Amino acid sequence: MVAARPEGRYRRFVHRVAAMLLLAFAVAQPAAGARRESTIPFVPASRANYHPAHRSAGAIRLIVLHTIEGTYGSAIAWFRNPRARASANFVVARDGRITEMVAPWNVAWHAGNSWVNAHSLGIEHEGLAGLPWLYTDAEYRSSARLVASLLRRSRLRADRGHVIGHTEVPDPYHRGRFGGYSHHTDPGRFWNWPRYMTYVRSYAAGAEPPPLAFDVAVPTPTLMQRVGDVVDWQAVPAGEAAARVDFLVDGALAGTASSEPWSRAWDSYAVANGKHVLTARAISEDGTEANASVVVFVRNVRIAITSSSLGDGDIVRGLVRWTATVRGRPDRVEFFVDDVLRYTQTTAPYVFEAWNASQEADGEHRLLLRAIRHDKVVASLTARVVVVR
Repeated sequence: MVAARPEGRYRRFVHRVAAMLLLAFAVAQPAAGARRESTIPFVPASRANYHPAHRSAGAIRLIVLHTIEGTYGSAIAWFRNPRARASANFVVARDGRITEMVAPWNVAWHAGNSWVNAHSLGIEHEGLAGLPWLYTDAEYRSSARLVASLLRRSRLRADRGHVIGHTEVPDPYHRGRFGGYSHHTDPGRFWNWPRYMTYVRSYAAGAEPPPLAFDVAVPTPTLMQRVGDVVDWQAVPAGEAAARVDFLVDGALAGTASSEPWSRAWDSYAVANGKHVLTARAISEDGTEANASVVVFVRNVRIAITSSSLGDGDIVRGLVRWTATVRGRPDRVEFFVDDVLRYTQTTAPYVFEAWNASQEADGEHRLLLRAIRHDKVVASLTARVVVVR
């Protein structure tokens, strides 16, 4: 084999490098002055969900705030799905985490108005616009710090003329209507604009906003979590000393803690399966109130009890093996004969190994099985058998 001449190899190498650089420049070159937030992780949205562009920082005239109507993770997953046909530049979590999904020089599809999309950056926030106390102070601060940085880069004032909600985006097809062409109302009436803009202005001025005098957060359970059985429900007051924390389920008081740890073991069997709002209402020693909520989905297997060994009309005599089959997790199963407790079993399998029917009077007797949770009957089963000695 004849070796290639060194100068030929060098020319081919230079040509390949030049071609690669030209391709990279054509595909991904940002406009002058545009850059990513270097400290924020970048998880790219699907290319089907935004418009590649070459916007400069000066092209940005608005920051548009949105509410996910769900969780941080669900928004990231949806924007990565090419079927979404929607995206945002940033996603902010209730705990303050941020993910960038569309670079600022590209056009995210978030506002329902093409002009606004082309001249704005969209920021999604974890939460539900229609419920109070879901947005957290950590979420407000993290978002405000980001927005202050974006405003500074585009040389925009930190005011409500340049930071708007999705609900303020004009409908491009119907004069006098807002929320984009789909008439969105997020971030909603429970978004605390005065607090948020105070934070934005502080960060824009290079200052950390002071902490709230009194606040509370609910770290567990998390927003939209599926729960069952007994739930570890925690509240974390901050600022002034707390005198008590009330725990409310769908607005009804479910318990109170008057000292640390500010938590409750909540029996989710007390409510029907489905969506429920858990609220921690903290009261400080001077009477100040702070609230924090999460939405959970209860998914319990309802306790049900059956018996394959004895049924109505069975004739029994001597020693009888009496079994109970239980779906769910009771604390105990009780075995009654004529309303007298004869046996208790606390762990599965639930079996009364030797009921001595010969000690009962001849004739009909009522058998009762009861499954108990937290001293409350949650399932029962009766049968009438005939004893023949």
